Amino acid sequence: GGEAGGGQAAARVVPPVPEGAGRREMLVLGIESSCDDTGAAVVRGDGTVLAEAIASQVGVHEEWGGVVPKLAQQSHRAAIDGTVAEALRRAAVSPADLSAVAVTVGPGLALCLDVGVRKALSLCREHRIPLVRVHHMEAHALVTWLPSCHAHHAPRPHPPSASVPQAPPPPPLLSGLLPPFPFLTLLVSGGHNMLVLSRAVGDHTVLGSTLDDSIGEAFDKTARLLGIEAIPGGPPLERLAASGDPRAYALPRPLSRTRDEALRSNCDFSYAGLKSAVRMLLEPQQPPKKQRKQQRKQQQGQGQQQQPQPQQQQPEQPPP
Repeated sequence: GGEAGGGQAAARVVPPVPEGAGRREMLVLGIESSCDDTGAAVVRGDGTVLAEAIASQVGVHEEWGGVVPKLAQQSHRAAIDGTVAEALRRAAVSPADLSAVAVTVGPGLALCLDVGVRKALSLCREHRIPLVRVHHMEAHALVTWLPSCHAHHAPRPHPPSASVPQAPPPPPLLSGLLPPFPFLTLLVSGGHNMLVLSRAVGDHTVLGSTLDDSIGEAFDKTARLLGIEAIPGGPPLERLAASGDPRAYALPRPLSRTRDEALRSNCDFSYAGLKSAVRMLLEPQQPPKKQRKQQRKQQQGQGQQQQPQPQQQQPEQPPP
């Protein structure tokens, strides 16, 4: 909204990050509300995540088959104060101890972003601390270089009989917690699907992006075709695929049949053709769409009828 934008412009510039012990003593609260989860975390200046808290909206949007921005905004508003307070509590940090507040300002759903930005601005005004405006996609690319995330990439031992190839360990972080620029990131997050060359903080080149659906959207839409009501549909779809036969059906490889040489040689992605192939494969085996909708409504109605009805409380009788 306009008020949030004006507040962002009024936030003072973040001072240079101190070196040495001063950096370690920094405490930054991060707030994320770009889509359908309300998230908050407290990060120390050396990159250690002290605590985090997430309020999920799983179940809020399933009836509609996708994220409804207005419902997501309402859920964010209901959860933002409690989520931030819980992250601070888990980290044993008071708002007065914070060095700054970082908040996602985009890309994302405007109605949802507004909730997180307003909360961040409120904290910054109250405690007179800097506001750090975070680009959603840049954060995804850089957060994997936090020391706490970096440790998860260490090679894990496997039994001698297992022929599991191990990825080489990532290069060490440079001084100042900076990743070893330049580096290449395959960024797949919800509605985004891109290949990014990062040269420095704030200096990124998108080498390729999706021409239609992102891989996340393709997962969700394919899950719906298979009758999976959960949102996101990717996890249950992946569990089903783990027990399936990868040779059962011949599905096309994206962009492998295009005659456009530019598409064959660039770094863009496309999943619409694969999704359409799945739909054409399933349609002869499924009842018409109208009938499937009626079946879902009947199942929802039966589920509501099976829920126990609250018993009416009997009025208390006066003692004899």
